[in-house]
Amino acid sequence: MSLISDFYKLKKEDIKKAVKVFVNAYSDDPMFEKFITEEDKRRVQFEIMLRFCVKYGNVFSTSDNFEGVMAIVSHDKGDMTGWRVFRSGGFFLGLKLLSLQKIMGQSAKALEEAKKDLDIGPYIFLFIMAVSKEFQGKGFGGKFLRAIIEKSETERKPIYLETQNEKNVSLYEKFGFHVVKKINMPDPVNLPMWLMVRDAK
Repeated sequence: MSLISDFYKLKKEDIKKAVKVFVNAYSDDPMFEKFITEEDKRRVQFEIMLRFCVKYGNVFSTSDNFEGVMAIVSHDKGDMTGWRVFRSGGFFLGLKLLSLQKIMGQSAKALEEAKKDLDIGPYIFLFIMAVSKEFQGKGFGGKFLRAIIEKSETERKPIYLETQNEKNVSLYEKFGFHVVKKINMPDPVNLPMWLMVRDAK
């Protein structure tokens, strides 16, 4: 069983390296293909997310070679409010994405509404995870998932995640996750999103 303690825990100075992993892994992500087509803006978006997770949760890499990166936060810290983004150092970065603020705000609101009636109690939020394309299929994603499952079972808390990529649903199901809700993100996004949970055993 993989353990969270086996991984390299990111510090602020590692964020740029982690951003490269996400830009690489999410290059054909439907949301980014539709709305954030410029690579520099994708970098900004991932840096904001990673700064947030370093401040309010934990970010791990498979090793100091950065084959993959996983960020987790507790259930009560998963909402990227303006104040939290500011405190994590992402506010001025966000000014570079002003044209997307309305879309991202609508999407965040739709997800929060969708989660309200899930009633899963305190949970570990698998906020975001990626493995660079050259390392995909080599077991790094599985190592992350086994480690967070071990943490979940030790703490007796379920794991919650969101994915907008349908091919990821079957991957997560192999690790014991199940879909608790599927929603369609509001216009102009108009893409599906699967909300998934793995219960603590």
